[in-house]
Order: sequence, then C-alpha cells, then structure tokens
Amino acid sequence: MQILAIVWQPNAAWEALSDGAKMDYLKTLDDYINGGRAGGMVVLGWSPIDRTLPKAPKEGFVGVFGVGSAEQVHEFEKMVEAADWYKYFDSTNISVGLEGSTEDQPHKIYARMLGLM
Repeated sequence: MQILAIVWQPNAAWEALSDGAKMDYLKTLDDYINGGRAGGMVVLGWSPIDRTLPKAPKEGFVGVFGVGSAEQVHEFEKMVEAADWYKYFDSTNISVGLEGSTEDQPHKIYARMLGLM
C-alpha cells in the first residue's frame, strides 16, 4: 500500500470566507473523497497534529490516505487539486511506500534507504 499524508493549514483565502461558505466548501469535498473511495482509496483518517513535539511541523492538521500504488497517489492528488484544496489550504504532501514493519533488524531498512546496503 502507498500512503499519502497531506499535512495542511488553512490560509488567508480560507480565513476570508464566511462560516457558511466554509461549510459549503467542506461539503463539496465529500464527492471527491467518496469518488476516491470508489476508486479503491482507503481513508485512514484526519487529525490535528500534536504540536507539542519538539520537531512538529508548522502546519496544524493531517489527512492520511492509502492507495494501491504511487500512480494512484498522483491520480488522487489531481482530485485534491481539482477540489480547489490548494486555494484554501497550504499543504505539504508526503507519499510513501512503507517497508520494514516486521524487520527484526530495523537498521537494515535505514541502511538500505541511505544507500549503505
């Protein structure tokens, strides 16, 4: 599974909207999200970011999604853009294909990623 984490923060365009317009926009996201689900995307969830950690990002929220491949991440990202997400939210998108969850010598994963193996 390929994971897409969208780390985000509302921007000035969002803050300029009325509360009613904000709710209307958020409701439009349902169609995009449910379309992604119909295409096989798994919504792993949304959350405020714990900003008490010493190296926490500047953004305050995250959405995490699972898809079958890196190609599908790019397709989902096109949906995010089509939904005008970037108009209202400053985002950092992180796409990863995790490995090593059962590795009993985790240093091997780090070494492979860093080109030592």
